[in-house]
This record gives sequence, structure tokens and C-alpha cells, in this order.
Amino acid sequence: MKDLFMTIEQLRAWLRDWVAQATGVSPEEILDSKPLENYGLSSRDAVVLSGELENLLGTRLDATVAYEYPTIELLANRLLNAPAPQPEAPSPHIAHGADVAVIGLSGRFPGAKNAQEFWSMLAESRPGTGPLPVGRWSEYSADPVMSEKIAQQNTDGGYIEDIASFDAEFFGLSPLEAANMDPQQRILLELVWESLENAGVPANELRGTQTGVYMGSTNNDYGMLIAADSAEMHPYALTGISSAVVANRVSYALDFRGPSINVDTACSSSLVAVNQAMKDLRTGSADVALAGGVNILAAPHASTAFSELGVTSPTSAIHAFSDDADGIVRADAAGVLVLKRLEDAEADGDDILAVIKGSAVNSDGHSNGLTAPNPEAQEDVLRRAYADAGVNPQDVDYIEAHGTGTILGDPIEASALGRVLGAGRGVDTPILLGSAKTNIGHSESAAGVVGLIKVIQAMRNDVIPANINYSAPNRYIDFEAEHLEVVEDPREWPEYSGHKVAGVSGFGFGGTNAHVVLTDYRGTPAEREPQLSTETVALAVSGLLPSRRARAAALLADFIEAEKPALVDVARTVARRNHSRSRAVVMASSTEEAVKRLRQVAEGKVSVGIAAADSPQVPGPVFVYSGFGSQHRKMAKDMIALSPQFKARLEELDAIVDFESGWSILDIVNDDAQTYDTETAQVAITAIQIALTDLLASFGVRPAGVMGMSMGEIAAAYAAGGISADDAMVIACHRARLMGEGEASLSDAEQGAMAVVELSAEDIAALDGNIEPAVYTGPGMTTVGGPRQEVLDLVEKLDGEGKFARALNVRAAGHTSAVDPILGELHAAIAGMEAKPLHTPLFSSVDKGEVYRPGTTVHDEDYWLRMTRHSVYLQDATEAAFNAGHAQLVEISPNPVALMGLMSTAFAVGKADAQLLYALKRKVDPTESLLDLLSKLYVTGMPVDFGAVFGSGARVEAPYTQFNRQRFWTNARPSAGVSGLPGARVNLPESKVAFSTNADQAPSALAIVEAAAEAVKPGARIIATEEHADLPPRGEITTVVSQSIGGMSVAVYAVRGAQTELLTEGFASALDLGAAPIPGVADVPEGSSEPAATEEVDAVRWDPTEETVEERLALIVSESMGYDVSDLPRELPLIDLGLDSLMGMRIKNRVENDFQIPPLQVQALRDASLADVIAMVEEAVAGGSVDTSEIATEDTPAPEEDEPSQGVGIAPRDASERMVFGTWATFTGKAAAGVTSALPEVSDEVATQIAERLTERAGIEVTAQQVHKAESLETLADLVREGLETEVEGNIRVLREAEGPAVFMFHPAGGTTVVYQPLTRRLPEDVAVYGVERIEGSLEERAEAYIEDILHYARGRKVVLGGWSFGGALAYEVAYQLHQRTQRGQASVDMAFITLLDTTQPSHPAPDTPEETRARWERYAAFAKKTYGLDFEPPYEMLETMGEDALMTMLAEFLATTNASEHGLAAGVLEHQRASFVDNQILAKIDFHRWADVTVPVLLFRSERMHDGAIELEPRYAEIDPDGGWGAIVKDLEIVQLQGDHLAVPDEPAIGIVGKHMDEWIEEKIRGGQADNR
Repeated sequence: MKDLFMTIEQLRAWLRDWVAQATGVSPEEILDSKPLENYGLSSRDAVVLSGELENLLGTRLDATVAYEYPTIELLANRLLNAPAPQPEAPSPHIAHGADVAVIGLSGRFPGAKNAQEFWSMLAESRPGTGPLPVGRWSEYSADPVMSEKIAQQNTDGGYIEDIASFDAEFFGLSPLEAANMDPQQRILLELVWESLENAGVPANELRGTQTGVYMGSTNNDYGMLIAADSAEMHPYALTGISSAVVANRVSYALDFRGPSINVDTACSSSLVAVNQAMKDLRTGSADVALAGGVNILAAPHASTAFSELGVTSPTSAIHAFSDDADGIVRADAAGVLVLKRLEDAEADGDDILAVIKGSAVNSDGHSNGLTAPNPEAQEDVLRRAYADAGVNPQDVDYIEAHGTGTILGDPIEASALGRVLGAGRGVDTPILLGSAKTNIGHSESAAGVVGLIKVIQAMRNDVIPANINYSAPNRYIDFEAEHLEVVEDPREWPEYSGHKVAGVSGFGFGGTNAHVVLTDYRGTPAEREPQLSTETVALAVSGLLPSRRARAAALLADFIEAEKPALVDVARTVARRNHSRSRAVVMASSTEEAVKRLRQVAEGKVSVGIAAADSPQVPGPVFVYSGFGSQHRKMAKDMIALSPQFKARLEELDAIVDFESGWSILDIVNDDAQTYDTETAQVAITAIQIALTDLLASFGVRPAGVMGMSMGEIAAAYAAGGISADDAMVIACHRARLMGEGEASLSDAEQGAMAVVELSAEDIAALDGNIEPAVYTGPGMTTVGGPRQEVLDLVEKLDGEGKFARALNVRAAGHTSAVDPILGELHAAIAGMEAKPLHTPLFSSVDKGEVYRPGTTVHDEDYWLRMTRHSVYLQDATEAAFNAGHAQLVEISPNPVALMGLMSTAFAVGKADAQLLYALKRKVDPTESLLDLLSKLYVTGMPVDFGAVFGSGARVEAPYTQFNRQRFWTNARPSAGVSGLPGARVNLPESKVAFSTNADQAPSALAIVEAAAEAVKPGARIIATEEHADLPPRGEITTVVSQSIGGMSVAVYAVRGAQTELLTEGFASALDLGAAPIPGVADVPEGSSEPAATEEVDAVRWDPTEETVEERLALIVSESMGYDVSDLPRELPLIDLGLDSLMGMRIKNRVENDFQIPPLQVQALRDASLADVIAMVEEAVAGGSVDTSEIATEDTPAPEEDEPSQGVGIAPRDASERMVFGTWATFTGKAAAGVTSALPEVSDEVATQIAERLTERAGIEVTAQQVHKAESLETLADLVREGLETEVEGNIRVLREAEGPAVFMFHPAGGTTVVYQPLTRRLPEDVAVYGVERIEGSLEERAEAYIEDILHYARGRKVVLGGWSFGGALAYEVAYQLHQRTQRGQASVDMAFITLLDTTQPSHPAPDTPEETRARWERYAAFAKKTYGLDFEPPYEMLETMGEDALMTMLAEFLATTNASEHGLAAGVLEHQRASFVDNQILAKIDFHRWADVTVPVLLFRSERMHDGAIELEPRYAEIDPDGGWGAIVKDLEIVQLQGDHLAVPDEPAIGIVGKHMDEWIEEKIRGGQADNR
């Protein structure tokens, strides 16, 4: 009851006081006519006010009443003067429109990569929301204000895992344009493609059609990001970040000609897009529509602002309609629907997922505020939507609500639903409520299509998913009174009306409301019958490029092999996929056959049952309609049994024959006792040709040109459009009748004859008598006719001359003067026939050499008289077809009879590669012949509809297109007004200058020092620096420059609040002081980054508490030499195991570093065994001096005379051989001469020991008998190889497999990639590291061989390419070739950066002169003599006459025939030296400018100097530029200075610094820069 004693004025006063208390505004300042929102009243305050008014007035009020009546004046009037309830206003009359079918869908969602995964999430009541992904918004790390907001505000949300990756090549976009495109555009391109595949609508068939694109998108985050950094604002961004282009991009890429509209109504955008698509489908503006929306949170501004305003849920979840609703959670999402008019979808046999019955859109108008909802408008949009749909609101089962989980929005939405849909419902038929926002968050412009996809999936699965995050009913919603119920647990769809009926709502914050009504589909699409046997099928696969076609074939093979689906179902499915330019078709009648042939396609092979071509042939096929002679007794019988359409067409034509001639083709077909004569055969052939032409047309196969042969001109005229089918049959009937009657009237003496003879037209003209030319089939194939005896005499004469001649089984001479008597009657019989303009070119065999173009009318009565009387010029017609560019001729007949003549002409005119095909062939299954024809036409570009071949039926979830995605993202880096180095400048008193920048703008503090010095005094040189602290990853940096007479002092500070910390000091001068560069500072060419000073990293040291000296030494030696630790013999000299100078230096450096002992002598290591080295190090560790006097230095004793000759020594080449080599040496006490050398006899005990050890190590049984029988270690290695899982596969050594970024390190000169094991340990555990091993060949040949391995192991990830020494050159060449592949559109990889470990060239490369070459070989021979005692006198005469390459070949032969053990050497030493020499020569001769097109960033690590051995071989390496020669071609170059010489680079401690910098670059360039959150 109302308080009867309260007046309007009193209530207004009470309200003014209440608002004053709630807002702190003085009551005197509050105006009754002003919206309460203007005084700071929140939506939550409005709900509270409604409750207090209920208590004050003693009456029930809607929780939203204070929101609906936004001023004190309106509210008081409503509360005290509410009008009496009025009958509900009738719904506005809206014309009921056509229903729209949803035939396909696709989407990407937080926590779900596609619609299927999304349904699983919904069905399992799982959320897809979570914390901000690592790397998202990292571009703003340079902006301290935004960085702080991101860190402080609630940024939890629904995020799609990967928004940067995209297949640019697939959509014909350059990498540059892709990077400047909003990811919303990119994602929609892929989703449109996926939705069309899901719908079974080939995208290529929509090109140029009225296909509309309607997309909802609101935010322009990516545009804000790019626009914030003008240096990265490429012109491509003009379209790339335009909202208008979101839909236009799709229409452009796929050539859709219908409306192309981007819709921005905020949160209702995608529903408004669907509404617009429905309207255009109903009016005919579009025939197919793609409607949906996208929302990608690529920038933090809105999210942090929502959090600051308190809009974001503090619990990071949307609690729609729940009492604990506390705000929204923003989300990424995207979805696309494929729509057609229902009647069209049914006629096309589409899979109809749901039916959209109607929709409506309106506006809130002037509501309580621009962003405030209007309950009346929400009710209105509901009424209009259901009126448009023709659906009774009481029949609605479920509403997918806007449901944002806000305290006021949910009650307003629920109230409107109750008023419109709740009236008249019983307790058992409540409106069920839910919202996908509870699962994934609020995806704003994509929210509507997300809701539609959820509802469609729920209808298909007959389950309504739960509205999660629901604790209790919202206290401000009267669920019972409104007849509403929230779906708390998944439940079966209720179907109140016998159908599933649902509505989806979306309300834009600017006031645009939308509602879409949909139902399930209960109709029956039109069905098509199979036209051929379904026992054998054709499986079509295609791709933009052959590589993509191969991938599609492999995926389909995997699917068929795993799922074993019915092949005809697979055929129907792939027939409705896109048909791209590189095509293949596999014919198969069993799963095994299909899998085998698809795998052959994947491997690039073509064999029986496979057709393939890499691009369509534009001219298309010419249909050749052959004449009399193609008949056979059972023609058409099998086709009638197979094809209902062929049978029906033949029946129609047969009715004409029956009327005109009084007999039936089908009677002859069905009666095996009857046979064909001249008349019946000609008529039947024509009918079969017409029926076959129409059947092929129903498969999408139409000729690009036609030609006829004799009576075949009749069907050819029909195929070209020149006459109707009825007229064609009339002509055929009368012509055949007259010819048959004429033939029958001839006496034996009057009979004619015809023969095919090997004579030219000139030869025939020179003949005596009455023989005339009839058919010019092809070169040397002319048919002549005349009196019977004359023809037979000619055949006998030519046969005697050795020329081809064959008489035909006919009684009359067609196309000669013998037919003259019937011409008059024929003219009378066909008079009045209607000749029509051609629609297809006709290569006439009637009029010699004539080509009649479309639009020409030629088939008058006279044409048919000429066709009957004159010679047939088939050869001329064929030549004309070839001259027009056609390369496919298809004979349309019951049996091919013209192919030999066509082939003869093809060879004569140089068209040996022409395809001569046929449709049917006697004794060949029509399914086989027609599928073969269709396949060959399809792969050359014909739009064959294999779906029509196999008819309607089930389809399967065959693999969709697999995109080759790579990361594309702008390099824009917004900041708070600071960009570049040394930063913003301020001039201070006393000649001081200060600069301010952000830490992430600088690669190092030293870079800031150099930039500041250059800014103050151009040309200034850094003389000295000292680092006090590390440069922080982010934050403000201040640099102060103090000038003096001698130069300037530079100090770099990190600013932390009110405190500063000195990071680096430096002194610079513009004077030439002649000072050499200090360690850590290098001259860097323009455009490159400055070198960083040496950092401190965690040292790698031997820990006596963790391992023994022996354990650590075994690890060092095994890694340096490539042996497994357990395979290293302790007692043999290391040189016997293959130790070379490079390995020796690495072992020396690592031992000194790890054990921190005084320097060792390399020669001592060379002659020492592992046991000797262990003793040396143990003594040094204990504090003593290292005594090497007892280490044997003499050569290994020569074999005893009774021992077999060991032959030539070959070094162990893989893990199996090293294992066997080491095991043999361990138990025999002596290293074998080589793995292929003959083995000496060993005792049974030793053989048993070797066998047991190999059995244990390889995991397979090896017997002592096998050891005894082994002629060489190679034999034993072959035994164990199958059991030993080798660590090298092909050219790749997997140093560490992981799912993170992929690093490929290329072998150094002459060495293996085992050298990179220390680096592998220094990189994060989730980084995969692959070693690329040595092969022979030039640099270009090796790189080309590596490409496929890298593509295989990259698996679509961003990769790092790198190498030490020569390995760096290999990495760069591979990068160059990958860049070239990308330019050519071939498969490639996304390269993050290249890392070069001291890959350099001398400052002054050696000239390529004979004198220099001779000097180099002299140095090499001296080195071999000094180091290995090897006498090798280079043949200088060969060097001068044949060159260095010939000498290298000679050296390889020398090594192959030399026993290394004779020189006291291990088998691998000489080979290593040869390989090293070859590789280093390649490196020395490389012209770096060859690689100038490579734009990948480069991280160069420089040692202090080249090692002495290298300088000894090439003295010019004593002088190397600081940039190693790279500055001339690398724009993005960072140089890191290392301590020690070249050989120290891959080992500790230097490798620790390498690993640290590589990790930082991986974080920045691959992970996105958020290393702290990894």
C-alpha cells in the first residue's frame, strides 16, 4: 500500500535529502529536473534507492525503477501517480520475412582454438579466463605510466593464446603488409575460410558472386599501437588498421561482390551484423552471407581504464544473474556464420545447423545516459524480433542473454525478458537463461556471434550448458514472477513447442539493442542420387602451392587410416572444399588404396590412379564428337544402370526417336537379341553423345570448344548451342534413315566401299577412276570411298607397296558422290529447323579450317547438307584447336575411334604433350573411365563437382586447411614521449648536458655513453669506461655529460623514485689520441648496435662435493671429442681416439676454467690418456705442480709381423661407431686403426667382454662369436646401430628436444655440433637446440641440403640460426636461402635472429693470386709437419696448372689411401684437418655482400683475438675489424665482446655470456619481452 499521507512535494524533498546524503552534494544544489547521474549517483546507488523506497512506501518496486525514471521529478510522479495497468499494446506489425539457414560456423575463443573445443568447454562447465598472457602488451614496457597501470590494475580476462600468428602467404599478403594489419583482420580471414570449409561451400566457387560480408568490430587497439610510434607507421597501416576494412579485407581477398559492411555498435555489433545479413538475403542483395564479429585486446588502455573505474570484476569472473555479480571481464573472441536463404540451402543439399527465424535492432534513444540501458527499448526489440520471426514468445525455451554480470544490467535485462516472454507461462515452462560470458568473459563486438555459436552447438547436441559462476539468484530479480530460471547445470533441451526455440540478445553501450531468434532445423534438404558407382571414389585434394597440396594429401591419408570412414563419405566431403590451383585426385576403391595413393601425392609422386597438376590450363578442353564406328552392342547399357540422370535424358531423347522413326533405342539396349544397323547405330550414338554431354555438364564439366567428326557434328552442334536437343535428334533420325534406306537399296554390283589409307590429299587426287576422299582424319590417315571393287583394288595395291591400307565394313561410300541421291529428301526433312547462335566455339570439320565463334549462327539446312556430302576435315579442325591453345581433347562417344587420328595430328604439329582423353570405352567400367576423365580435367582447372557424381549422403570431419602460420607483429614501441638514444636533451649550466630516456631503448649502458658523446660532440671517441651496475630492463635513465678541454665525462644513472644509481662512467674525446680500443669497446659501423661490455654470469666450476675429478674430466673430454662418457677408454692416448688440435685446445681451456688450475700444455694432452689427464688435474687441484715427464711421447708401436695389416684408417663417423671404437680400445688396450680397418684376432675372454659391453650399451644382444667374425669395427657398428637410438638423424643432432623456441647451431670448420653442448646447458630448458652436422659441398649446396631438415624440426616455431666460426657462415647462407624461399612463395620459417660466435673475416682478406695460394699450402704443410709429424709435400706444379680445387681432390684421395696409424695418428686427425681447411677456405672467400638482402637481426660475439693456430695458417687473421666485417651488410647488429681467444668461445666461461645474451634476445624477439613472467 502507498503512504496516503505523503504528497508529491514531500516525496521530492525526501529524495533530495537521500541523494544529498548518498553523494555529498548540498540539497539546495539538487534540481528535481536534472538526471540523478549528474550528481554522481551510481547504478548500485540506484538499486539501493529502489529498496529504500519500497520500505518507505510499503509497495513492491522493480529494482531498476530509479534507473528507468532518472530525475526526481519523474521518479516521484511515477511512484505516487502510477497509471492503472493497461492492456499490453499489440506488437508492431512487421512483415514476416524468409527464414535464413546457418550452414557453417567457425570461431576462436579464450581457451578454445575452434568451435568444437568451445563446445567441450561449455559442456564441461569450464572457464576460459585467466591472467594476462606472457608477452601481451609488452610493447608498452617503455611507457612507465602504462607499465605501472598494467602491473597495478586487474588485467585478468579471456585471452586467445596466439593473436600474432597468421598465414600471410595463403591470402597473398606480403610479410610487411601482414605485420601492418590489425590481427582482427587476419583472424577473420582465417575464420571465414574455416567457416566455408565447415559449410561445405568451396570458397573458389563464390568468387565474383553476390556473397556479402558483415562483420562486427569495435576496438582499434592495434591501430593505437602502430600510431603511437611514427617510425613504424608504414603506409600499409592505412588499410591495415582501418575498421572499415575489417569486412572489406575478406571481400577483397576472396573476390566476393556482395555487400561488405563493418558494423560498430559496440557490444551488439555482431548481432547487428547478422540482422543486416538477414535483410540482404531476404531482399536478394546477397545470396550467401558471412556474418560475425571479432574482438582482440591488442592494447591495454580500455582494460586498465575499466579496472580503474571499478567496472572489472574483482573476482575476475562474470557472475551473470547471480547475487554475487560484481562486474565484467574483458575477452578476445571471434566467430563467423555462413548464412543462406533456407530454400536455397535446402535446394543445394547443405547441412543446415540451425534456422534464424527473425531479428530486430533498435536504440535506447534518450535514456538515463548515453551508456545507460533503456528497459522499454529492450522490451521493444524483443517484441519486434519475435514478430519478425513469426514465433510466439511463449514458445521460447532458452535465452542466451547479454548477461554481463552487473548489479543493474542483469535486472533490467531480466525484467524485459519477463514482460515479453514470461507472460502466460506455467511453472513448468520457465524461460531458461544463460550467458557464454560466464565461461570466456565479455568479448564485446564478438559477444553476439559467440552466443549464437553456443546456442547452435547446444541445439545440435540437445544440451543447454550451465551458466557457470552462479552462486544464488540476483536479489533484484524476481525470477518466479518473471518466469525465469538460470541454467545452473547442463540440461536436456526442453522443446516446449516441440521444436528447439532460442533467442540471443546483445546491447551496445551506446544504446543499440539487437535480438536474434533461431530454431533447430527439422526439414529435409534436396537429395541428389549418385550418378556413378560409389564403390570407387575420387578424392580431390588441392593447395595454393604443391607443398600445401602435399600436406593436405598427407593429412587426409592420416585421417582415413586412423578413422576408417566410408570412402564415399570422404569423397563427398572433400568435393565441397575449396579447389585451389595446385590439384590432385586419387581414385580408390579401398581404404588401403586411398591411403597409399594419397601418401604418394604427399611425396610428389604420380602413379596409377592419381592425377595431378600444379596450375590450371586456361583454354580448357575441346569435346570431340566422333562418328559412325564407335557403336558396340552393349553401348549405354551399363550407363543406364549406373546413372539415373543419364537414363532419364536418354528416355527423353528416345521419345523423339520413337515419334520421328517409329523405333526405340532403349528397346535395342534392353534386348540382347537385337543389334545395331547403319540407321539405328547413328541415331543411338547421337543420343548417347547428347545424354553424356548433359551428364558431364551436371558435374560442372563444359567444353571450351567442340568439334564433330562426320555425323558427330550433330551432337557437337547441340553442345555448342547451335541447335536444340530435339532438332539434333530429328536431324540424326532423318539423315540416318535416308542413308540406311539408300544403302539397303543397292544391289551387290552397286555397293560402295570405304578404306583408311596412308595417302595424302594430293595422292588421292592423282588416282585414276572414281575413288574420292571422304575423311581427312590425320596425317597419313585418310578415308576414301568409291565403287567397291576399285576401293578393294587400291587397298591391295597399297598393301603390296608396304603402305597402310584397311577396308572398312560398310556397304556404301559416305561423304562422296554416292550420297547425292538423298540430299534433296534430307533438305526437305530438316527444313524449318531453328539454328541458334553458338555459345561455345566450334572447330568445324565441315567447312575446312573454319572456327566459328560464340554468337555466330551457322547450323542452317545447308550446313547439314555439306556435312553429309562433303569430305570431313577433322585434321584441319584438330590443328585449329591446337592453334587456339587447347591441349586437352576429349572424345565423346560410346567407344573412342578418333583418338588415333587426333594423336597423329598432335605429333605432326608439335603437340606431343597434348592430353587425348575419352569418356566411355568398350569393356571399361564407366565409373572408372568417367572418374579418370573428371580427375584429369579437374587437376587442370575444370570446376568439376564431384559432389554431383556421388550424390547426397553423409559427410565426415575430414581435416580442414592447415595454415602455415608465422608471427607477424608491428615493431611499434609506444613510450611516454621518450624515444631513441641518448634521449630527450636538456642543456644545463657550466657546459653540462643531460639526456633522459627509458632503459628498454638501449641495448647497454655503454651504448648510452657512446650516443651521448656523439650527440654532444659528433665524432667523439670513447677512451675509457667503467661499469658499476647492470642496466635495468626498464625505467628512466638519466645521462649527464660534463665537458672539459680534453674531452667530456659521461655518467649514466638509473632513476628510481627520488634516488639515482650510477650505472656507467666514461670519458670521450674528439682528439686522435692514438689509443687502441679497450676491451669491451669496439668501432661499430653506422646502423649497428654498440657492443656490450663483458657481463658477470654464474660461473661453471667443478664442485668436489658433487662429482669427482674423473667424472668431470670424462664429461669434458667426451663432449669435446664426441664420445659417450661410458665409451671412453681411460688408458689409451687421446690422440689414438681422434684428438686433434682443436679438440686439444677446447679440453685445455675447459679444464683450466672448470678446475681453476694453472695452464696446461696442449702437447701434454695430445700424448696423454684420460687416466694421465686425471692424474695431472688431481695433482694440480691438490696444489702440486703438474709433472708430464712420465707421459709416453713415443709413437704407438708398429704391429707385430704376424698381425694382419690394418689397412687404411677411417675415423668413427657416428655414435654407433664411436661406441664400438671406444669399447674395442677399452678391452684390447689398443685403438683400432680405423672403423673399416681389418681387426686383429682377440681372445675369447676379450671377445666376450666386448660383446657383453655392446649388449649392455646398445640394448640388443651381441655375441662373442659375432665379435670374432667381425672383419672390422664397421661390421660391429652395423650390428648395434639398430638398437642404439642415434642422436643424429639425417643432418640434425638433437642436442635437446623441447617445445619452446628452436635454436639451430651449425657445425664449426671440420668439426661436429657436440661443441654446442655447453651452450645448450646455458639456454633455458624449454629451448630446443639442434646441431646441424657437416656434409660435403659448397656453402650454397650444403645450405640447400639443410633446408628441409630445418623446416621439419622447426615445426612452425620462430627459430634462431647460429654457429661458431664457419658455422656462422652456414647459418647466414641458410638464412639467405630461407629469405629467397619466402620471396618465391615457398615454404619457409620465421627467423627471429642470427647469432654468430666469432664468425669473422680478416680486415684485409688474402688476394686470390697464385703466389698467395702457394704460400698458403706451404704454411699448411709446415703445420702438418710440426703438429703431427706428417710429411706432406704439396705438388706445386698441379697447384699452378690445375688450381686449388684439383689439389683438394688429390688430398682427399691421399687420405683415402693412407694409413694414419703409420704416422702415429688416429684415423680422424687427417680427415679433420682436411675438412677444416676446406671449410675455412670457403669462409675466407665469402663475399658478405651476397647476403645484403637478409634483414634478420644479428647478435655477434667477438673474441679478443684469433687463436695462434689459425694465425699460423693465415697470418691475416691477426687483424680483424671490431665488427668482423659484418657492419657493411647488417643494419640491426649488436656486438658482445668476450674474453679469451677464438677457441675459448664455445666453452666456459665465455659461453656463459653467450647463453645470457641469447636468452635475452629470445625473450625479446620470440617470447615478447616479459622475461620476468616466463
